[in-house]
Amino acid sequence: MTDDTLREAESFLVRDGIFGAFVEESGELLLVVEADSIDDARTHVNAVAPLLGVKRGVDLVVEKLDEMPAGIPTFLKAFFEAGKIGINRGNVAPGTSTLQ
Repeated sequence: MTDDTLREAESFLVRDGIFGAFVEESGELLLVVEADSIDDARTHVNAVAPLLGVKRGVDLVVEKLDEMPAGIPTFLKAFFEAGKIGINRGNVAPGTSTLQ
């Protein structure tokens, strides 16, 4: 690859808000999600936090962010829409899934 073929990364449009999940005790930012609202963000955080090794019972605080930090695991809305992950559906009992 030559210097002529290198390109800078282009930014992309985030459709909704960006929210961060922080450990309540330490204030450490664990992950970032894109969501329509703070309630949706909490649902998304609860869905993906275990994927990052967050144990049940760890208190996470979800807050809206002004910018997307680099180097933090980030889950955009398309991730949740693709597999219906963390999306509440009224006709499905809590804790169950219609995915096969």
